[in-house]
Amino acid sequence: MTQDFYTKPTVVNNVPIGCPVTALGESFNPFKDPYLSNPYEFLAEARREEPVFFSPEINHFVVTRYEHVRDMLVNTEDYSSRMAQSPIQPWPKEAAELFAAEGFQLVPTLSNNDPPNHLQVRAFLKDAFTPKRVRWIEPHVRRLVNDAIDKFIDKGKVDLTKELLYETPARVLFTFLGIPDNSIEQVKLWSQGRALLTWGKLSDEEIVAQIPTFIEYLRFCENLIARLEKEPGDDYTSELILRMRDENPEGFDKPRLLITVFGLLMAGHETTTNQSGNGIRTLLEQRENWEAICADPSLIPGASEEIVRYDSSVIAWRRVAKRDIELEGVTIPKDAQILVSLAAANRDSRKFPDGEKFDIRRKNAIQNLSFGMGNHYCLGAPLARLELVIFLEELTRRIPSMRLVEGQTFTYSPNTSHRGPQSLWVEWDV
Repeated sequence: MTQDFYTKPTVVNNVPIGCPVTALGESFNPFKDPYLSNPYEFLAEARREEPVFFSPEINHFVVTRYEHVRDMLVNTEDYSSRMAQSPIQPWPKEAAELFAAEGFQLVPTLSNNDPPNHLQVRAFLKDAFTPKRVRWIEPHVRRLVNDAIDKFIDKGKVDLTKELLYETPARVLFTFLGIPDNSIEQVKLWSQGRALLTWGKLSDEEIVAQIPTFIEYLRFCENLIARLEKEPGDDYTSELILRMRDENPEGFDKPRLLITVFGLLMAGHETTTNQSGNGIRTLLEQRENWEAICADPSLIPGASEEIVRYDSSVIAWRRVAKRDIELEGVTIPKDAQILVSLAAANRDSRKFPDGEKFDIRRKNAIQNLSFGMGNHYCLGAPLARLELVIFLEELTRRIPSMRLVEGQTFTYSPNTSHRGPQSLWVEWDV
């Protein structure tokens, strides 16, 4: 099975069979303000008044309560992940033909794969972020963070995203995957374009214009693998190449290696950049929490988990119904696509008391769904947690007087799933 760019679920007039469109469903637009700037007010209303609704804007049902979202993440009998990486806006024929001419096999690997192959791939990749490996990379992360801070600490005012959060997670991941640092800017741009191609709503002309850069991104990963096949290093990509030769693993082959590297190359840095920006903004807006972790660094691991719950960098994921599903009085037809709202579930007060409140001492914050759940739990979660903790430890230690620059506007990429401020201006006493 290869990636499906232009197949929609069974629909009539762009609406899944038997689906009424309510006022809430009609008003849902994840690509524009006010939702884009602050999705949480809308999601709170949906969770309270209409926890399952159909959105004609994206041709998906939207599900918002914790119990249902969690079930959709773990229940592979009733829900498929096969469309998780397929474009929200199907590609026009011209774009699909341009891409097909390159001959890439975009086979499912992790987030868009169902059993049994998903379990085979997952088993082969299970050693990616073991505690031992994360401990090995921790000094490198801390050194990179402090090197970046050294360059701007005397300025007193910077865009923290640009000066620290944008490149540092990429540098960490590049070391892990065996990629030269001089590729960071290009990979970042490719990743941003890919997010819009997959989870945004571009025009047909914009999609066609993005296809060459999408191809460049895949070709970059292909060339990386070819280079490391000839000259393996001590990185994870080289390790996978050597293990494939030695073990001949069932269900994991060269096309899946390419898509694994391609997936890690985006998920492993873009989400961390966004999550760190969300978290630091929240801490500085609710300054008593920033001051608390400055005074007591032992609060930082718990604060980090609450950040992931309260304002995740991945606010929604996707599933497909494998049969007719009845939820909250709404029938989700077989083959209908579902937008699984992690952001809404993470603030559900049925699971997290006073869920709209940011509480760095919350006892059950770790039960958030931001990294997924079950067999599809995020492979890179240990590294993402480590990086966020180190960002907070070093910033609170070295720049405790840091505060948000007043009057700034926060902007976000117009897509359904990935969210983080594109700039974050801060200042401090020098």
